[in-house]
Amino acid sequence: MDHSPQVIYHLVSAGYYQQQPSDQPYTPENFAREGFVHCTAELALLVEIANTFFINLPDQLLVLEISPPHLTAPLKFEPPIPPAGTENTPGPDADVLFPHIYGPVNRDAIIDVYPLQQNESGRWQWNR
Repeated sequence: MDHSPQVIYHLVSAGYYQQQPSDQPYTPENFAREGFVHCTAELALLVEIANTFFINLPDQLLVLEISPPHLTAPLKFEPPIPPAGTENTPGPDADVLFPHIYGPVNRDAIIDVYPLQQNESGRWQWNR
């Protein structure tokens, strides 16, 4: 029986995402350096990650909602690997496995794109 999540989530700055050609697969800014696309399968972790790694982002933060069955690139669940340049930032519990996509994200696997909201203290929150 398959227990993979129905959707997974990826965080990206609005400015970067909007500069990407919409007729080509989505590739994150650090993909060449990291070799995979960081994702999470849980909304609570999504917000924790946003506030750990993107708290000082001077741009809107977007959530890509991705359908794992529609991915053309391999998807692996692995221990957390901090984003490039944040190796000393404490992140989520090492016991949690995260979905990592080992290739660009084909556009038909992206179900929805929406912004995270910031509260009055500047922390990201889920308001959907």
